[in-house]
Amino acid sequence: MKERPILFNEQRVHALLSGQQSQTRRIMKSQLLGPSQDNHEGCYGIDVLKNQQQGNHVLGMENISYHCPYGQPGDRLWVRETWRGPIIAPQDVEEYAHSPDRFKSPYYCQYRADISQFSNVADEDHHVGWQAGIHMPRWASRIDLQINNIRVEKVQDISDDDVLAEGVQTDAHFLNHFFTMHHEAISAKDAYRKQWTLQYGGASWVVNPWVWVIEFSRI
Repeated sequence: MKERPILFNEQRVHALLSGQQSQTRRIMKSQLLGPSQDNHEGCYGIDVLKNQQQGNHVLGMENISYHCPYGQPGDRLWVRETWRGPIIAPQDVEEYAHSPDRFKSPYYCQYRADISQFSNVADEDHHVGWQAGIHMPRWASRIDLQINNIRVEKVQDISDDDVLAEGVQTDAHFLNHFFTMHHEAISAKDAYRKQWTLQYGGASWVVNPWVWVIEFSRI
């Protein structure tokens, strides 16, 4: 078993903590070539983010999932999110000075996803000191996931059931405000398209890239 980091934004952390999300889709860096292109086995892939040819060979669809950079079924992922810490209480400052490693734990951290986006907090302390999730060390992570399945598909091929498994809500939900689509009735796929384009840009949806579909459970 191996474990690797994976980055989630605050809204997706909400979905993870509430048990709404059990899948995530991540753009494949090396894209499978389309039917109008030379798509024989062993050909080179195209980087959809940089529009560049990559050195990694794309293999046949029957074994491409074995090359997923996020791992294989049975492996684990630890979630990176916006955070700050360790937060040391005044009475613990002296002990921290002597044994800082003891405080390297999620217990002594704060997470941006836990601070309500609707609160009107005037205290500047609530707005400073945050670190981007990409810089989170392993000891600060509070969410562990086990990979149950890996597959590849085009992002636009997502099913309605998988939209729900991605934690996307088409009605009002206080735990998942980011995915809430107010005042309009839209399909599950349209709701997912909207959140996808917010994160990756409209062009990324139109390009319809191949994505890693990672199914997981929280542990």
